[in-house]
Amino acid sequence: MTVFPTLTGMSFTVNKGPSWNTITKQAASGRQVRVSLQSSPIWKFKLAFEYLRDRSAATSDVQNLWAFFNSVNGQFGEFYFLDPYDNAVSAQHIGVGDGATTSFQLNRTVGGNTAYPWVEAVYGVVGAPEVFVNGVPAAATLGQLGVITFATAPASGAVISWTGQFMFLCHFTQDDVQPSQMVAGLWSLDGLTFESLLP
Repeated sequence: MTVFPTLTGMSFTVNKGPSWNTITKQAASGRQVRVSLQSSPIWKFKLAFEYLRDRSAATSDVQNLWAFFNSVNGQFGEFYFLDPYDNAVSAQHIGVGDGATTSFQLNRTVGGNTAYPWVEAVYGVVGAPEVFVNGVPAAATLGQLGVITFATAPASGAVISWTGQFMFLCHFTQDDVQPSQMVAGLWSLDGLTFESLLP
């Protein structure tokens, strides 16, 4: 699993927001027809780094950034990003057993304390998730893209939930990255953009 590296000097602010893709057609009468092309939003990120160290090859943030960017071939490759401010769930409901289904997609709720919470799939997990059936810890295998599988299907009506950390599956939206050197051994980068993926 390729994970965006931890680099010192990242600004406190992370620009982030959801983006949808909607086709809008307007008739001569003025009436509109709208069609949504996505079932979930694409999350767009922009990171800035007030400084990136480059005092030695062993601790060079700027060289680590270059190496990571090159390892995924710019926009081409995929990676996971651990958002420092949005990365965990606790007792997150993911489904109800029917006595036959053994696999369930992990998810997370955005705005759980509002009147209109939004639930979306989780594709990357940090470590092993804690899985519960009716609030009791249960064994499940974590597969690709956040799918867990039980050896035996949970009973009909059993509530399935999980606790743990998640990451966003992303790709860069730029094919170049050009930090600026401030002084010897220190660089800065005012913008690095990437967005989440829908597998």
